[in-house]
Amino acid sequence: MIVTARDDERRMLKSLFRERKRSHAVRGLSILGSAPEPIFDRFVAAAANAFDAPIALMSLIHDDQQWFKAGHGLVIDCIPRDSGFCSFTLDRPDIMETADPQADPRFANLPVVAGEPHIRYYIGAPLRRVSGIDVGALCILDTKRRSPASPDQKAYLIGLARQASTALEARLDLLQRGAAA
Repeated sequence: MIVTARDDERRMLKSLFRERKRSHAVRGLSILGSAPEPIFDRFVAAAANAFDAPIALMSLIHDDQQWFKAGHGLVIDCIPRDSGFCSFTLDRPDIMETADPQADPRFANLPVVAGEPHIRYYIGAPLRRVSGIDVGALCILDTKRRSPASPDQKAYLIGLARQASTALEARLDLLQRGAAA
């Protein structure tokens, strides 16, 4: 198959359009910079518990930033998008997992892999708005190597991410109803 400059241009335009839609979808949630909310804390706690993992996060990807709405085992507000794993989770039908990020060229040089907290495992499921646009990820990280997740664990994480996505939409609905009142 021959790839032409026109094909590359189409792919780049498609990517730029998708990122613009993603940014609009995240802004539309009116959630960036908002205070912690117990419902989202429960999702990350449930994910950490299901995987017996020290760290679980709920991230939102906006422009070149990765924002964290909830965290378990790690206190963090925001990092550059290219410094984390969650961007790789976007626009996938299910999960993204790496059982050895040090050996994966996509992740080996990430600050969280090469330095503190020395992440050695990642699995994440996309947070998808009803519009079909992925806005972030519900993810589990570990500082120890581990085997790939079981099919049941993967299914549970996907289900939990869907519930978290529904909670994001419900939160927005409540905000809009409150503004209209």
